[in-house]
Amino acid sequence: MIYIIKKIWFTLHYLGMYFIPFAWVYFPKIYWLYLIIILSWYFNHNKCIITEVEYYLFNETFLNRKNVYIVPKKHRYILYFNFIINLLFVFYL
Repeated sequence: MIYIIKKIWFTLHYLGMYFIPFAWVYFPKIYWLYLIIILSWYFNHNKCIITEVEYYLFNETFLNRKNVYIVPKKHRYILYFNFIINLLFVFYL
């Protein structure tokens, strides 16, 4: 049972990592979620809280690595860019 839960958790995290940054195209009011994610990275020293929980629960992360929590710069910049575009779209168009 724990294996199934782990696979579901890891799959959702993996899919979210690639789809959430561009979700504003279909859901323009998602900027609040972007803000929560960005602030969580900022206050947690660029570490992903979800990955930390994964490691705590399953003793591994969705990337099959041990004890890696830092969000890569590339992924942070993609979310920052999409957050700014989303804000411009929602408030100025």
